[in-house]
Amino acid sequence: MLAITVALLALTVRVVGAQALVDGWQVLNVWTVLAALACGFIMTGAQAHRWALLLAHRGTAISWAQALADCYSSSLLNTVLPGGLGGDAARVAVYRHTGAKTWLSPLAAVGTERLSTTTLLFATAALSLIDISGRLALMAAAVSVTTLALSVCGMRGMAWRRSLAIWLSSALGMSALFVLFIIAMAALEGPVVPVLAVVGLAAMSIPIGVGGWGVRELSVSLIAAGISVSMGTAVTASTGYGLLAMISTLPGIVTVWTAGTRQKRTPAYPDSIANE
Repeated sequence: MLAITVALLALTVRVVGAQALVDGWQVLNVWTVLAALACGFIMTGAQAHRWALLLAHRGTAISWAQALADCYSSSLLNTVLPGGLGGDAARVAVYRHTGAKTWLSPLAAVGTERLSTTTLLFATAALSLIDISGRLALMAAAVSVTTLALSVCGMRGMAWRRSLAIWLSSALGMSALFVLFIIAMAALEGPVVPVLAVVGLAAMSIPIGVGGWGVRELSVSLIAAGISVSMGTAVTASTGYGLLAMISTLPGIVTVWTAGTRQKRTPAYPDSIANE
């Protein structure tokens, strides 16, 4: 996965030059850092709501605060570990002895939680790409339909109000990420092009590489010509967003450290869960 990221970034540099990546660092200032943390909280809070609902559906009850800590830890690990699934795997491992079917219960909850957002991202990307590339729009639509089917399967037997709450929280979390991407473009004083944000977010949700780097930059550069934006500008905006996205997960340092400290004294999952 690390090799994939390096290869994709190297290809991006070959196409647009290294300066486009370096310029992305200009996105950083006090206000953009605060915006990243705020958007990160909204996104993670919405994710925590989905996580708690889906775990409860599988027979494990946790508080929203515990779910928030889980999701911050997961987001941080997904960002820094190769593959983009390390944090999700950790959530499954922590709750592996809970629920009606032990390992399968948290795995289904994690998968449904993640795929619900992926469905909305690729559906939005498909609509955004219709006038740019029909082939890419069809590919995005195919991914969205597939993940939709898997998500609906994961919510099978759930009350419709809870299912609706999951989809609404997915939309809220996606909106927070979209706003952060727009903030990155505005802070870099370049053109604010919403379709770049949509495509970049959809691309980085694919679990390859490290933290979405490489696949995000290459994807936005490929559609740049179709929306009358230079490849360099698109890559710079993507890099700037990538930096802010990493900052948005930094509270996960606290939750990971706290969980690690607690694990030395208690089981890897809350006592209240262990007793159920």
